[in-house]
Amino acid sequence: MSYNQKLKTISAPAAGMVDRPYLPAGEKLSIHLKAVHSGKLRLLAVPLLIFNDILAFYLSILIAFVIRALLLPVLIKSFPPISLFVVLEIIWWVPLLGCILFIYEKSYIKRLPFWQEAGQIVKTTTLAFLVAICIVFLAKLGDATSRTLVLLSWAVSLFIVPTLRYLGKLVLVKLHIWEKPVIIVGAGETGKLIANALHREPTIGYKPVGFLDDDKVKQLHPPELASGQEVPVLGSFDAAEAIMEQSGIRDIIVAAPGMESKKLVQLVNRLQRKAHNLLVVPDLFGMAMEGVDVQYLFNERTLVLGIKNNLNDKMNLAVKRLFDLLLSIILLPLLSPIMLLIGIAIKLDSKGPILFKDKRIGKNGEEFNCYKFRSMYLNADEILNQYLALHPRAKKEWDKYAKLKDYDPRVTKVGSIIRKLSLDELPQIFNVLKGEMSLVGPRPYLPRERERMEGREDILLTRPGITGLWQVSGRNDIEFNDRLRMDTWYVRNWSLWLDISLLFRTVGVVLGRKGAY
Repeated sequence: MSYNQKLKTISAPAAGMVDRPYLPAGEKLSIHLKAVHSGKLRLLAVPLLIFNDILAFYLSILIAFVIRALLLPVLIKSFPPISLFVVLEIIWWVPLLGCILFIYEKSYIKRLPFWQEAGQIVKTTTLAFLVAICIVFLAKLGDATSRTLVLLSWAVSLFIVPTLRYLGKLVLVKLHIWEKPVIIVGAGETGKLIANALHREPTIGYKPVGFLDDDKVKQLHPPELASGQEVPVLGSFDAAEAIMEQSGIRDIIVAAPGMESKKLVQLVNRLQRKAHNLLVVPDLFGMAMEGVDVQYLFNERTLVLGIKNNLNDKMNLAVKRLFDLLLSIILLPLLSPIMLLIGIAIKLDSKGPILFKDKRIGKNGEEFNCYKFRSMYLNADEILNQYLALHPRAKKEWDKYAKLKDYDPRVTKVGSIIRKLSLDELPQIFNVLKGEMSLVGPRPYLPRERERMEGREDILLTRPGITGLWQVSGRNDIEFNDRLRMDTWYVRNWSLWLDISLLFRTVGVVLGRKGAY
């Protein structure tokens, strides 16, 4: 019996059940699953992903060959000619090695958000090429030419393999091969958050097809999701096993952190008997997650979580600082011509200095001068006070966001342009070189905002950043308290890969000009 046939039967309460454990939502659920194929077709997902990765590895080798054969001999005359056939004869096995390591890491069955998966792909790909380099060196399979090409292949694969994995999963989701139906237990705010997250991260492959909740109001009026999708509430928590049995759905997400702990444990234990994949969202929002070590006390049957603060580790701080310095030194020559042109435009547009220095709160609460291109008139404060006094709506907006979105009378013509393109913050690269800021970190807060940061002192454990989690999550569209929560989360969950992923995501946000005013 197909999913649709099974789910159409979920239209009436099962015999012996009371309080209508099912709602007449079978037709709606059938619509949600009309394109979801059977489990047999989803068996193609893993072989197709492996094939996709093999293509990605060979494409990386091909691009590396083009760089080695055509570009490097022009730059360095000592590089001899190289044959693609010789290259493939030497390292044809590297893509297979990479896929074997992916299989060992269970990369083809895990369902993770893109940036989390990309981090794991980068680590595994690096390990595969380290092994390959060792084999090529020790076995003397090739000369320096081959070793150079292996290194180039590794560098290219760090971008190609994650990108093609993402695109491949998107295609498989469209074909409903990587897509799996999932029921979310809990139709409250947490359940909505999970459903919206699964819609925002399509490559995870989970398609929410129904909620379960005891609340009668939610059963009659399912939660409204940000994506606009309609996901019905199928029934109560007590109906979970029966719905799983009749629908054939074996992927469950328990998102009811407000439930009494004893009842929650009982519910999870019941669902575990029938579920193939069971995810539980605990009531631990805001707690550090990076590097959490899951342990247990066997006799007491107690779960223990080992929590680390990565930014309290001197080695991690040194790695973060080294990363900032190296990348800033690389970027500075590339950004210098752009900064020169902006400086000339500012000087021609309005009176005043090119750079604007303003006090900001740095690491350990110490204040420093933060550099920006001047985007406002010299008497900006006076202009702002007069404008807010005459415009109550603007005053309310300023109090809420500490920004004026639609119109800011303080901003010059050139200032408006460089703000929308986020170019006004380029001089902060000098703050990074001086050790006052980081490329990625919490927002650089004003001294007058110190009082509003009370209880969020974690933010001061690290240097503020040119970009950060707040930058890629909406920027000026985010309220002040939400910025504080995001910055606190960043500090508690820092990792080098988090910084790298936020830098890549910043590029997309800046190009899209989302939240820039």
